[in-house]
Amino acid sequence: MNEIFVGIDLGTTNTLACYLRRGRPNFIRFAGSGDMLPSVLYVDAEKNIFIGEKAKKRGVIDPLNVIRSSKTYMADFGKTWTVGGKTFTPTQVAAEILSEVKRQIIKKLHCDDDTKISAVITVPAYFTANQKDETKKAGVDAGFNVLQIITEPMAAAVAVVHELGLDEKIFVVDLGGGTFDISVLQADQKNRTYRALDIDGDRKLGGDDFDALIYDYFIELIQRDTKLDLSEQEISGLDYNEYFSMTGRVREAAEDAKIALSEQETYTADLMNLFTYRGKTYDFTVDLTRDKFNEICQPLYDKVTSRIKKFIANSDKFTLDEIGTVILAGGSCHIPKVKADVENIFGKRTDTQLDLGTLVAVGACFVAQTFSGVKTELEKSEPAKNLESAEKTAQTETLEPAENQAAQIESQDVPSDTEKFEDIISHSLGVEVLAPDGISRVLSKIIFKGDVYPCEKTKLYTTTMDNQTSIPIYIYEAGSDCENIADIDAHEFYGDLLLEIDDNEPAGVPVINVTFSYDKSGTLEVTARDEKSGVNKTVTIKKGFRSIDR
Repeated sequence: MNEIFVGIDLGTTNTLACYLRRGRPNFIRFAGSGDMLPSVLYVDAEKNIFIGEKAKKRGVIDPLNVIRSSKTYMADFGKTWTVGGKTFTPTQVAAEILSEVKRQIIKKLHCDDDTKISAVITVPAYFTANQKDETKKAGVDAGFNVLQIITEPMAAAVAVVHELGLDEKIFVVDLGGGTFDISVLQADQKNRTYRALDIDGDRKLGGDDFDALIYDYFIELIQRDTKLDLSEQEISGLDYNEYFSMTGRVREAAEDAKIALSEQETYTADLMNLFTYRGKTYDFTVDLTRDKFNEICQPLYDKVTSRIKKFIANSDKFTLDEIGTVILAGGSCHIPKVKADVENIFGKRTDTQLDLGTLVAVGACFVAQTFSGVKTELEKSEPAKNLESAEKTAQTETLEPAENQAAQIESQDVPSDTEKFEDIISHSLGVEVLAPDGISRVLSKIIFKGDVYPCEKTKLYTTTMDNQTSIPIYIYEAGSDCENIADIDAHEFYGDLLLEIDDNEPAGVPVINVTFSYDKSGTLEVTARDEKSGVNKTVTIKKGFRSIDR
């Protein structure tokens, strides 16, 4: 077996890996947890690292040395955890999880340690370019040949089209453990093309938030019963081990309640010997109904529904009547009220023929297979048609008012004679420029939200000072929900480069050509070129890294 092709759903709560056998999806099974590997890392006193179910169990009684939901912080360059004497960044946690996935693939498929394992890894549609870059880095660090980073809704749509043969506009609601995506995709089965039309979402909304609300409710009941302040260990009156064992067990019960109430009307939390209270062991028992669960979690339901309604109302890429099928993906869509609220918005039933929790991994697996040169059964039945590989338009952009033109080029970097995946940019990318008032600094977009990628776009700029020989170029990504805000402070710094030129020209005379190249996995390469001298500089941007002093 020279090369293995897999799809990986690197989830906030659980991670799945899928491969094809005889044209059908198969899942890598993980010890103690089946198809789903808990995305949890634990370090013991001897600095041994545990991943998955073992880490999750140890973390219940020792929550200070466990890392959960690290995906929520992906590309937060200031975030670290120190557990068991070891320090991890979000990217390093992801790499450890993916390393465990690779070990299990090697074990499951009985291959050598040096077997090339090529992977398509999924990310939320609303992930920023930084977050996609860090996900790819984690995959590479884990030893995978990362073929492509694709969005979870795109993967879910691919899975559904493969299994159900849809040929229409599909609305995907993806509510996972820590992220919420909504997307509209056009499936063209005849030409085997999947095209994203519009996307939106919330990078910090998911099943973890439901768990947190139920945890707070349980803690409130315990405090009411015991009259203890359990907000912090130091003021609770409990010793260190007792307090953190208690919080870990209550947090686990909250998650169990969410899962159980997706299938039944009542859940009983029965936590015996939770801690010592007034010389006796304290037992916590409570019945939680689905109605009470919904009451507690109503603010989260409101966030989900309001986001969907706003997305539908504001999009110019589709109308509600054009939607053929509504797909639910992600484990948190098992929550009955989430499903009911979505169906109420669309006035139709959501498609539930496939497992919501595995759709993304299955779709990623089908995408990975397109790189193998081996066609799936679906692919054999239909000949491929070529897509246009490039599109050119003209537009004007200046640092200060000037009459400069820029060229836009988009190309589809996909394997020929196979399925085509046209995903779109979730947040605009551009550079910091001086506003016409000569004071304010604003974002000048080069690649726009909704642009199909991989793509390459160019805009022309000029200088702001006489005899300027050093031209700093500060690159930003539009902040979430800030696409229409010009002020640079509303956006996220991405990287920079410095172009040195020999021209001694008045301000506004030099023409600086800035090109953004965005590849299929979301890596950004920036080239700056002085039109007069031909001097140029190309940099693959290091996310969040400042090379220029300000």
